Amino acid sequence: MTHPLFYSAHVAGVHAHDVVDLDEPTSGHAIRSQRLQVGDPVLLSDGHGTLASGVIEVADPRTARVRVTSVSVQYSPSVRINLVQALAKGDRDLLAAEMATELGVDTVTPWQSQRSIVRIRTERAEKMLTKWRSKLHAAAQQSRRAIIPKLEDPLITTDVARLHNAQDGQHVVVLHEDGVTNIEQAVVEMSGVQTIHLVVGPEGGVAPEELAAIENAGGTAVKIGDNVLRSSTAGPVAITLLNQIFKRW
Repeated sequence: MTHPLFYSAHVAGVHAHDVVDLDEPTSGHAIRSQRLQVGDPVLLSDGHGTLASGVIEVADPRTARVRVTSVSVQYSPSVRINLVQALAKGDRDLLAAEMATELGVDTVTPWQSQRSIVRIRTERAEKMLTKWRSKLHAAAQQSRRAIIPKLEDPLITTDVARLHNAQDGQHVVVLHEDGVTNIEQAVVEMSGVQTIHLVVGPEGGVAPEELAAIENAGGTAVKIGDNVLRSSTAGPVAITLLNQIFKRW
């Protein structure tokens, strides 16, 4: 069984036999919620790749203490995936981001597309982003990831097209039911790929002018099957396929 994982900035640079004191929220979660006791094994991470194994040495819900037994480093894959997820009603956008995190996505970019019912209000933007960060953090912790996906600033309308820059290895792939090629055929023909910017529209789909802007910039419209998937499902399914294609897992 995999041991529970907790995040702490103090994990960066630790060595075996070092001691890490967890902050109060993390300590409370470990001791009160998960009922961990002295001697229980745990994993610690700084959220940026450092992963330490250790055991609970002090089971204090205000300041739990962990004795580190070993340390390793997890690195980002050679081909990164950025999920450009259109805002969607019913928190389907958050569900997609959560599942994408569990599947290993590297970054998530909220997108207020033309057909998004949900709109980014200036006075509520930071509150929305805080909610997204919390979801990514929790999903990464649940799936025992040593790297928490980065949440990028939201994009609007056709700004997504500007992400495409084939010379720098940046490729935009938009999921669309009218795509003339499947995702595997599209990406295997790409050279020097560093990042796949995977674009998923809202329930109403990507607007024609948005799709045209992406394709005019060099991006590719693809489909991942004969069925039309929901906004919350399409991204995670495509990420699963990309993980296989690029041997990310």
